[in-house]
Amino acid sequence: MDSRQLHHFRSVVDHGSFTQAAEALQLTQPSLSLTVRKLEKDLNVKLLSRGRGGVRTTEAGDYLYGVATSIDSLLTTATTRLAEIASGSAGSVTLCSAPEFNWLYMPEILCRMRQRAPEVSVSLKDLEPTGTMREVLDGSAELGILLTTNPQRFHQDYGAQLTIDCAAEMEVRAALPERLKGLPDPVRLTDLSAETWLLPPRWPELSGLPEAMDQVWAKSALSKPVTVQEVPTLQTGLPLVAGDYGISLLPHTAQTLGQRGIHFRRIAEALPTVQALVIHRADHALSPAARTLNDVLLNANAEPTPAVAR
Repeated sequence: MDSRQLHHFRSVVDHGSFTQAAEALQLTQPSLSLTVRKLEKDLNVKLLSRGRGGVRTTEAGDYLYGVATSIDSLLTTATTRLAEIASGSAGSVTLCSAPEFNWLYMPEILCRMRQRAPEVSVSLKDLEPTGTMREVLDGSAELGILLTTNPQRFHQDYGAQLTIDCAAEMEVRAALPERLKGLPDPVRLTDLSAETWLLPPRWPELSGLPEAMDQVWAKSALSKPVTVQEVPTLQTGLPLVAGDYGISLLPHTAQTLGQRGIHFRRIAEALPTVQALVIHRADHALSPAARTLNDVLLNANAEPTPAVAR
């Protein structure tokens, strides 16, 4: 029993006649009759009773007609669903994204993705850079977002393995406790050198804020702080700043968090921006759903960034 036999059987029942069903299917009547007789032989059960009034289903035929109707419906649904998956309007995609990017850009990105492809399921992971690289390279995640202050180096190191695009550029801000709210905007690094600086770890895969500040302090020894303390993530540094345990540097997206007790200031000296890079494996084509999300990500900064309080 196959789908073609079921379709022909159902057509006979729907038309109540082999002749009319054969015309609708553009088959000869003997050919259609042979198909139904073979189906009955394969199943070892009589499906249709033939009489002057046409054909009627037996009890077995009634049951099989219901099965045939369900299968036709499933095939139609499958055809539609597969077309949606092929076009990127359905399916699923996993994205590993840096939290600093998520704070400002991700809500709007997910809203746009929902509007463009409401049937696509998006799984969002918040991992450290090493975890994002691992999952993208081993195929656990199709897309990743990494932050770096030196995109040229990242391209040199991983351009052969990854397709790399820039989704957004983020300016760096100083996050200050309540005690330092009187400092001007912008503030000079020399005015902060006596403070404990809270910076994130260094990652082997890419250059971040610690490496960028090394270069700045090498050019201006007076601006180098006495104490630099490593914090697990920039987000964990925020309550430490609010509690007056130090100051930190963060992308401007952190201002959307509305952390109480923290005051943000621009930096007077020229600092490199933080670039959000969208990555995926160069040797694997993205699924249609991932292509759709990738397109939305690369237009993350296409519209004006919402204003954030300073």
